[in-house]
Amino acid sequence: MSRLVAALAIFLIALVAPLAAQAQTNPFVGSWRGIATVNGMAVTFNLVMQPNQTYSQQLQAGSMMTLQTGSYRVANGMIAFAVVDWQPKTQPVYHPTGTVGGYYTQQPMAKPPGGTFRYQFTSPTSVTLQDVSLGGIITFTRVQ
Repeated sequence: MSRLVAALAIFLIALVAPLAAQAQTNPFVGSWRGIATVNGMAVTFNLVMQPNQTYSQQLQAGSMMTLQTGSYRVANGMIAFAVVDWQPKTQPVYHPTGTVGGYYTQQPMAKPPGGTFRYQFTSPTSVTLQDVSLGGIITFTRVQ
């Protein structure tokens, strides 16, 4: 019985050790929060980055919220996000009819573009991302 327990323990350590090592070498792994002002509105970014180089990000501005998931790649002082899935996939669009009244339909929403950012860690719990294309800057603080 003790050999079985020892073998099981060794198996579990062998299974978990590579993930722990990868998490230690990837400073992005964890939960992050950032706030930016976009078109005069505060937008909160909640970003969760996994050791397997996948991420999920929730954006909230007032009562509106979006979610995207995908993969990320880090190289040469830059991080690139590739969107795989997103929500919502549709949005209501109002169609006026005549001078009074109208109706709503659901229209598809385009896939978010992802993006490439220059990054700089200002501390182990803070990273600044600058959008390579648009120039915008957001600072994320580690939540976990």
